[in-house]
Amino acid sequence: LSFLTSSLAFAAGNVEVFTAGSHDPLKLTGAERLVDLVAQPRLANSWWPGAVIAERQATAAAEQRHQALLARLAALAADEGGDDGAAIEALRRQLATMVVVGRQQVPLDPDVVRIRPRANPPLQGEYSLWVGPQPATITVVGLISRPGKKTFTPGRDVADYLDEMSLLSGADRSYAWVIYPDGRAQKAPVAYWNKRHVEPMPGSTIFVGFSDARWTNKWEALNADILHSLTHRIPD
Repeated sequence: LSFLTSSLAFAAGNVEVFTAGSHDPLKLTGAERLVDLVAQPRLANSWWPGAVIAERQATAAAEQRHQALLARLAALAADEGGDDGAAIEALRRQLATMVVVGRQQVPLDPDVVRIRPRANPPLQGEYSLWVGPQPATITVVGLISRPGKKTFTPGRDVADYLDEMSLLSGADRSYAWVIYPDGRAQKAPVAYWNKRHVEPMPGSTIFVGFSDARWTNKWEALNADILHSLTHRIPD
């Protein structure tokens, strides 16, 4: 019996919970399944669509990938020079301020976790959870003149947010990406010839990447790596 008890304790997860406005995380030990975490009464007022849970080893891998991306962008900015190089360096600086973690793509809504067995996986190892209230902003990043937080306006679509700023050299003028708070990403047509109403929700990120008009897959691969970092960053 003592061996079984110790084995279960070893298998259970330990979670650091970071809440908005608090510098010191709460610590939960012995969480055997996801429901043991998300059903905590202290987290009852959390806005779950924007919550992020990360696993320690996955975070190390995500951080390494993100640093490699920043190094590639720095080298590319130096090689390109001119307006293109300045635009790439501006993008690199935006990404350098973000904290990227090994986000686990699982639903965190307590009601979903309770009623769907597949949405309630076991927790084994070391985790971190970020939770907070629903934000009132979206974030715009990429090859744009005025990156940063913008006030969320219900009914406003991606193209409307981008109309407030100009695009930098090498930017995709036909499409942008929306990264929703739950980590989903959607490509949004934003040019006059293909515009479609795609409305971000609070806490979303709009990303303007590199144009694919340069006839090389180098830029497409960079866009994919940037999207990976954006979908794995912690909430602001």
